[in-house]
Amino acid sequence: MPNVDASTPFTRQFRETSRLVVLTIRLVWRAHPCLMLSILLLSLLQALLAPLQLAVSKAVLDRVAFDLGFVSAPAPLVILFPLVTWIVLGAAVLMAGQLIQPSAATFQAIMGDRLTGSITEQLIIAANRWRGLARFEDPSFADDLERARRHVAQGGLALMVDGAQAAVTCFTALGFALVLLALHPLIPLLLVLATLPQTARQWVYGHRTSSHLYVQTPNARRLQYSRDVLLTPEPAKDVRLYGLAPFFQAKYDFIFTRTTGELHRVRLQLALLMALASTLAATATGSVYLYLVWQIAQGQYSVGDLVLYGGAATMLQLRLLTLGFILSELPRTLGFLPSLLRVLEAPPDLPLPPQPRPAPRPIRQGIVFEHVAFSYPGNAVPVLQDVCFSIRPGECVALVGHNGAGKTTLVKLLLRLYDPTAGRILLDGIDLREYDLDDLRRQMGVIFQDFVRYELTAGENIGLGQVEARNDCGHLEQAAAKAGALECIQRLPQGLDTQLGREFGGRELSGGEWQKLALARAFVRECQLLVLDEPTAALDVQAEHEVYTRFHELTRGRMTLLISHRFSTVRMADRILYLADGRIQEEGSHADLMACGGTYARLYRLQAAQYLASAQGEQRS
Repeated sequence: MPNVDASTPFTRQFRETSRLVVLTIRLVWRAHPCLMLSILLLSLLQALLAPLQLAVSKAVLDRVAFDLGFVSAPAPLVILFPLVTWIVLGAAVLMAGQLIQPSAATFQAIMGDRLTGSITEQLIIAANRWRGLARFEDPSFADDLERARRHVAQGGLALMVDGAQAAVTCFTALGFALVLLALHPLIPLLLVLATLPQTARQWVYGHRTSSHLYVQTPNARRLQYSRDVLLTPEPAKDVRLYGLAPFFQAKYDFIFTRTTGELHRVRLQLALLMALASTLAATATGSVYLYLVWQIAQGQYSVGDLVLYGGAATMLQLRLLTLGFILSELPRTLGFLPSLLRVLEAPPDLPLPPQPRPAPRPIRQGIVFEHVAFSYPGNAVPVLQDVCFSIRPGECVALVGHNGAGKTTLVKLLLRLYDPTAGRILLDGIDLREYDLDDLRRQMGVIFQDFVRYELTAGENIGLGQVEARNDCGHLEQAAAKAGALECIQRLPQGLDTQLGREFGGRELSGGEWQKLALARAFVRECQLLVLDEPTAALDVQAEHEVYTRFHELTRGRMTLLISHRFSTVRMADRILYLADGRIQEEGSHADLMACGGTYARLYRLQAAQYLASAQGEQRS
């Protein structure tokens, strides 16, 4: 079982599984209690019909033997009804079973869908409690989330089907055991004892294989990544251009062979023990038949009793073996549940104030970083150290530095996607952690370097910046005009209603057109702080400079933060912060920094020389 080593004693494994079964029943009950009760009722009826069918078959044979004169004194109930009645009754029992089976299967399928929907809804609710990014960027938590997501659909239905099958099996086995009590009180007990070794072997088999699969989740994610690189459209160009298919196929084959090879060894080790245990169970059932034949030869029982008791012994053993198989599947079926519970029960990743303040409207003093330091969870190396700067109302501040200097991390702190590990960030003199988080973020708009391209309509792509205004076409068009995206939208077949992206058969846009829609998404939001976090990094220097200049002109009077690793694109900012090694190394206007002749000036001239040489080369060619 997950979180339980393969060498854990059987009793502890059983207790852990029992706990998870109880939790599973709660999940099923929460999904739809009426359906759960209906399935249990149908399961009980199915269980009762199996021994009833054996009893009716015995009565038919005894009645035939009596009518032919082979026996003189059958059971009184047998001669109470004619042979035709018993045959009709047997057909009715058989027909009832045939009617119940599809109904039970339908209810199980519906319950599986309800359970899947219920668990998925709980996952979504849990994810909405995580207001930051720490959960999504934690590798161990990512494994739990992957298990929950990957198993929620198949596991939801499997839990219901296996649970219903286990209920039917238990009820039916009990019915056959009651029938066999009339033959001899010890026979049901002996059959159960003879089947226990095989059940135990099946349990160990299921536990060890599921434990192996559980710990292989990180490898499973790597396996999925190698597969997706070869089977998804985004990396297809690189795969074909650079001939990467053999490389990723080799990685896939290596991980697959390593993970499945260990699993095969576990299976082969247990196969012989399971075969020996199965032989013991079969011997026990054969012994019951020999005992019956001897009793019939002594005149103690009829031929109909051979059908009744022999069939009951066989069916009891089969039901016990089926129950053992279901139990062996429990570790695999329930394997995702501990991960699911850890995800569902994970506390919020950002502390919320008991009495949150509304965000100031308008912002009067601005934003201040006071000796801010930050390290990502699980990583002792700080990304930011002793960062101090401010953004005043109406001011445009640029943050420049090499890739990996910590610029995007600083934005995450500003948006309170993380909290600083040291220091604090103030808004109008009050720590960000004191504000209502939703209200705070409503005052902020940002376009990240890896902005999302939503497979939605053009209007929805813009309107998601302010969801409540997504149906206001005039507002959306104004935002598109500010971003320079209106002409692109007007060329689309249905304008704002045009489906975008290839996944759902929509219109694909160029990278620059997607970038303009993302910019419009920021403009549609009536916020006091706008952040441009290198969304144009893929564009050339001239195109990026035009975007930043347009953004600066359209946001005059608002607090804005421009981020880039290209120094020439942000020279229009009121102040420029040069970030390196997690610290603000230089600060001032472009002219001031150039006059100081520090690192910023040196790097600016170096980049300018490179761009000039590139432009001259293009002219000569």
